[in-house]
Parts: sequence; structure tokens; C-alpha cells
Amino acid sequence: MRAMARWPMILLLIVCLASPVHATIVDSLNEAGKAAYTRGDYAEAERLFASAIEHQPRQPLLHYHHAVALTRLGRWREAARAYETVLSLNPPADIVAASRRALDDLAPILRRRRVAAAEGVSVPLERRGGVWFTDVTINEARTARFMIDTGAALCAISPELAESLGIRPEPDARVIALQTANGRTSGRLVRIASIRVGEAEAFNVPGVMVASANLGNGGILGMSFLSGYVVTIDSARRLLNLEPR
Repeated sequence: MRAMARWPMILLLIVCLASPVHATIVDSLNEAGKAAYTRGDYAEAERLFASAIEHQPRQPLLHYHHAVALTRLGRWREAARAYETVLSLNPPADIVAASRRALDDLAPILRRRRVAAAEGVSVPLERRGGVWFTDVTINEARTARFMIDTGAALCAISPELAESLGIRPEPDARVIALQTANGRTSGRLVRIASIRVGEAEAFNVPGVMVASANLGNGGILGMSFLSGYVVTIDSARRLLNLEPR
């Protein structure tokens, strides 16, 4: 997106604007965020900039950096809210211009998603071993095959896929038992920032990180995503139909 071209110039301004009270903490988070962003670990960059915001919640530049990281992750709605927060904090003119351009770029994406959410979507299915699989995009960064399971209370994600996306359980995350079409399993609770199936999308979805040979490097599309839709499977046409409730 056009606004991203301004990232390096604007990013370097944080150090000058951090307050003395929190300068060391914010500087440290900022440098770590820049390093993560440079190596393409946008999930880690987003986490670090969000932590910096906890120390400097009224700093528009931090919100702008957070918004850019969210944009890179494809978390469009969250990015748009972050850019709007930037504008509400009376930033300098160049940050205003960059944020407005970013919002202009996001507008058609969000419009398509709103239409899809209102009208429902249909996505192709593949049948394997008596169960259905479909392509699921996680955090707008990786697409993998997920098993459709309306009997699973939560979505599940393989450790390999979670690790590649920087999705990690909190140190005190609970171990969750999960009943699936392939039997009972368990894993640690995680939060998945975005799950998208076609143009149907949910945010901040609770899930379980589980290892299963039947899932490979994918996961399970369970009710923590599917509960927002009336779900029908057209076996003749091999389609999953999701109609918003």
C-alpha cells in the first residue's frame, strides 16, 4: 500500500518523541519492533508496538506504527481503527496524510468484506477420509487446509502453523479438551487474530493448539468460527455455504 512507503522515515521519529519517564522502555520496544518488522516478522512487530502503546497511549506515532504492522498482517479492520486513532490524536501533518492515504487504500477491501458478510459466501470443499476440508487463511498471512467440524467447540491450529505465524499460548494458558470428528484431543488455548474462509472473516477467535497427524500443518474449523453462520454443506457440488446469522 502507498502508506507503507513512508514507514522507514516515520519510524525513526519515535526515539525523539518518547517521554523521559518511559523512554528506555519505549525505545527498547521500538528497536525490537523495528528489527522484527525488518525481518518480516510482522506478528512480533505488532505485539511489540502494542506493548509500546501501553506505555505511551497518547503517542500518535506509536499508533501509526502499530497500524502499519496490522496492515502488513492483513488485519484490515483493526488497522483501520488504528489509523483512525492516529488521526484522533492530532499528529503532525505528514502522519495525517499517510494515515488518510492508508484508510483510502483500505476502504475498498473493507467494503468487499462487508458485502460478503451480509450476503454469505460459498467456498470449495475437498473430501478426505470421510471428512471435508477447505482452505482457511490465518492472520491474512498463511493459507492451510482445515477440517470442517461442527462438533468441535473451538477451532484448532497445528503447532507448525501457529509457530510460523507467531501464535503462541500465554505462559499460563489453560489446557483445553476438544472433541473432534477424529476423537478426543487436547491442547493449549490460543487467540487467533483473524480466520478467513473465502470472504467470511472473524477476529480474535479462541482456538486450541494441537498436534494431529490427521490435520498435518493445518487445523480444524470449529464452532468458535462457524457459530456466526448458518452452515450447510452441498456435497454434490462440494461447497461449504456460510450464511450470516
